[in-house]
Amino acid sequence: MPPPFWKSKQEKNLDIDAAVRKLKSLYSEYAEKYGEKQFNLRGFEDRYRDALLQKLNLTAFLHAEITVFEELKKRVEKGPEENTGPTYSDIADRIIEQNLERIRQYRLVDFHPDAEEETKHLLGAVTDFYYEVWGKTVAILKPLGFADALDKLENDFSYFVVPIRGSYSRAVDDYLFVLSKKNPKDSEKASVNFIKYGGILLNNCLRLINDGINSERNRVSEKHAIQMLGSYRTRLQRLIEDFRLNDIRGY
Repeated sequence: MPPPFWKSKQEKNLDIDAAVRKLKSLYSEYAEKYGEKQFNLRGFEDRYRDALLQKLNLTAFLHAEITVFEELKKRVEKGPEENTGPTYSDIADRIIEQNLERIRQYRLVDFHPDAEEETKHLLGAVTDFYYEVWGKTVAILKPLGFADALDKLENDFSYFVVPIRGSYSRAVDDYLFVLSKKNPKDSEKASVNFIKYGGILLNNCLRLINDGINSERNRVSEKHAIQMLGSYRTRLQRLIEDFRLNDIRGY
């Protein structure tokens, strides 16, 4: 049995080059067993080249490709009677498009033409959460004894979304600096780091909100405030889920 793609159950950030090599190897192996109609190496290579040309987030692209491969592998290994239905390419394209549809509901901040689409929507989503929700959350959590944690998160939000000069934050400036070098590998790494930092920030917010809801200092008179925290948590959980950031852990 081939080794898993994932580094661990806790960390699902892919090594891009290693994942591409492994998928190519598995394509060849399964095409020999089950035919190229289901496992078409050329089709994967074409989609990967298109993803590079369109500056898609390669981590998200490869997660979708791996998910499709596992789905098709299970189907063909069950037997000929299960070996029917959509092709690998059809399923992969559908999953990628579904992932993009989920993030496109969030505001796009088009800070650079070479920045990956997911980073632009993530910046818009986190910025809106900060200005629309976070201040209300702080007002509820601070009296419950979370001042230090709130100060740390405020610094993190300032780095990620608050403009320092011109129109953009320090996190965006750092990303733009890498993009200006026009090195594809460095640009991809910067994109992954930008998304990872956003994921750490959002998951730390979620943890603190959960701590607030479960705090022993809550009283019956604060029931309305705790209900509001619950609604903020729901919005945050949906944001994290839509950008597939659940597996990114905070500090």
